[in-house]
Amino acid sequence: MSTLGRRAATTAATRRGIIDAARELLATHDWQHFTIEAVANRAGVTRVTVYNQVRSKRGLLDAVLADLVDRAGMDQLLTDTQHLSAGEACAAIVQRTCLFWHSERELLRALFGLAAVDHDVASILEQREEWRGKQMQSLVRRLAAESAPSFDEADVLAGVTAVTSFVTYDALGPIADDPDRAAVLVTHLVRSLTD
Repeated sequence: MSTLGRRAATTAATRRGIIDAARELLATHDWQHFTIEAVANRAGVTRVTVYNQVRSKRGLLDAVLADLVDRAGMDQLLTDTQHLSAGEACAAIVQRTCLFWHSERELLRALFGLAAVDHDVASILEQREEWRGKQMQSLVRRLAAESAPSFDEADVLAGVTAVTSFVTYDALGPIADDPDRAAVLVTHLVRSLTD
């Protein structure tokens, strides 16, 4: 391996360690303990290294969320379901979304709670929700092409985005402990809005 290749691999491993340390801190500690210094200590690097990788606490949080989405393949939902009928795509997208919400429930619960009191957290989550809303818009259009929804597209989209959100998933209580059961219910809600 060339020197550049080794350097790139080392940089990637350092970034991975920082993101993993940040994720662990977010999931297991109060927000006030989520600092650049605490992440650096947990990752075994200096604060300067963390700043070089992510630039700020906000950048660190954004990197953690981007990593979660990437690992779960959430940015591939539309591509992965394009060969399916709209109804099958709906079920598959809801299923994967519920699995994602379930697997990251503790971390996301903490972040959505923090969004009520921290502008940076709220802003980052809002950006992620806008992106998710665009995915839901594509799904709603596919579903509308197969049926004639009773509501206008913007209203249907608002409803679908709401019923597929983490906040709704988390509010399902014991049902959310079983992502497959939750997916059946949420798919039914989505289809009731789009049929």
